[in-house]
Amino acid sequence: MSEFDFGVRRASEFRQRGFWTLFAERHPEERALMARRGPWFWQRGLPDFALVLSMYVAPAQNHVGVFFGRNEKFGATGAWSRLKPFQPAIEDRLKLRPEQSCEGLGINSLWRVNCYAEDNWPAMADWLVTEASRFERAVAEVLGDGGEADR
Repeated sequence: MSEFDFGVRRASEFRQRGFWTLFAERHPEERALMARRGPWFWQRGLPDFALVLSMYVAPAQNHVGVFFGRNEKFGATGAWSRLKPFQPAIEDRLKLRPEQSCEGLGINSLWRVNCYAEDNWPAMADWLVTEASRFERAVAEVLGDGGEADR
């Protein structure tokens, strides 16, 4: 057993409504920034750059994470290809360790945690908001205020 082997559980066992309610209570400022939400994610809009940051819970995989998502209504399409030229500079600012990211999710960060343990939820919610804010700052520093990823 690894240190992150919390037993086999199904994602349907995770009380996602309860988690996102706690998330919204702990971070009411996120409501004004919300571009979209679903059972497993909350998207923070970055309108200056036509981007969204997806904060998600993956209980069956024992992690939470942040990545640049897709949201057509918000104009956030093709984010990964638009950010590709800037990825090294953004990742340099984030200073992520290799074990903190998932191959195939573009610029991303994850935290391995037992999502089913409700006493972890406050820390999970705080980590998601903190990490999304770090991503937002890194993008703003690299792209500036003009949304250079669209150019």
